[in-house]
Amino acid sequence: MAPQTEAACLLKSGALYGVRIMLRPLQGPPIFAGFKQGAFSLYYGDEPIYHFDREGRWQRAYHNGVHYLKGLDTTVQSIDRVREGQNLVLKRRTLPYAEASDLDAAIRATALDLIETLGSDRLERVDPPSGKATPLSSESLRDFLERVADWDSAAWFAHREKYLATYGPLPFLPPDSQNALVLQATLGHAGGVAFGGGAAAPYYQRSTSEFATHIREVAKLYGQRLVQYRNLFLAGSDVLRRPIEETAAYLETIARTQWDAESGRRAEPQDGFSTPPRLESVHAFLDDFTTSRYAPAEWRTLRDLHLRRVILGVESGDPTVRAAYGKDWANDALAATVADLKEAELGVSLVVLVGAGGVEQAERHLAATADLINALALGTGDLVALVDANEVCDPSQASLGFTPLVGAGWSDQLAAFKEALRPVKAERGAKVVPYSLEKQGH
Repeated sequence: MAPQTEAACLLKSGALYGVRIMLRPLQGPPIFAGFKQGAFSLYYGDEPIYHFDREGRWQRAYHNGVHYLKGLDTTVQSIDRVREGQNLVLKRRTLPYAEASDLDAAIRATALDLIETLGSDRLERVDPPSGKATPLSSESLRDFLERVADWDSAAWFAHREKYLATYGPLPFLPPDSQNALVLQATLGHAGGVAFGGGAAAPYYQRSTSEFATHIREVAKLYGQRLVQYRNLFLAGSDVLRRPIEETAAYLETIARTQWDAESGRRAEPQDGFSTPPRLESVHAFLDDFTTSRYAPAEWRTLRDLHLRRVILGVESGDPTVRAAYGKDWANDALAATVADLKEAELGVSLVVLVGAGGVEQAERHLAATADLINALALGTGDLVALVDANEVCDPSQASLGFTPLVGAGWSDQLAAFKEALRPVKAERGAKVVPYSLEKQGH
């Protein structure tokens, strides 16, 4: 017996797809179509595979062994698994405009072709097992495919323009906020210094009313894709150093937002599997721990306004290495910040740079940073993300004054960090994980 295709398996056991159907053509693989939380999918046998948001915008595709990701900014990245020596490694690239446009057109053509076929007798409907899911009606399927077909080149261009009008330069997004909805209370970098030597952008702070307008524009941009999000990332890197009244006002504005009212430009598909957005927690980033910081009571005020996790950017535990990145905070200031956050019952994450200080300062960076982190009051639920300094640093930052640590030297330091930070995992219950921004497309 031939093995079942992915499409056939999903019809029987695709529990995430509460509304689904399989279409069996006269020739070729079966076609699975289904709605799940905030998304819609098409599987043609084992491939190609397409995933869409509820606005009809494709987000992910798999074809000829290559994964494709479509960003909200309309850029497209391909992820291919290639062999290097004895290892299989992921290679990511951003598609040129013409290539990305061709892929957009091909996916749109797939939807148009299926719409045409639905109106013929060339497809046999196969319902999901009784009691397992709701069968997707041909009418609802056709309605959604027409929504997909609306995304022609003109629609994507208009969407790109709207994206650029909605967001300023995006901030550094920490590993545990990569899939969060980004809201920008401040733009750019105060003092012209970005975390890890990243590219700095001109600074601007939104007033509370400007921030409320920004939220409305973000909701319109995302539309029904908002249903996919549970966490918010409140940018920028200085927002937790603003006066407590200002930061609380931003959080209060978020809490007052009627996301379900703001999100839809048109009605949800009538598929019986639709829920309003449910945004549950706010994350924020901080990489300056000088003495001007919130007291535990002020952190608790922000927690009452749904701040749940604070991500701390740590270039190095060595003051000399930190100075190369424009930072002058003291180690005890970081320790006090972590202690205050834990007292306020907030989650803590650390972003630690592997390779900071380059070849010349590799040993002192490793030793000082491991000592600093092991001394912090971390616990269960907290995270230490080990990130490649070379991925964060702007390549034009030649002024840092050291030779980048790459290759075997970098890999050795990563392994040494994981070993040196065992107490954080074994004794405190926090997680220590390597994280590649490049592999995640950032």
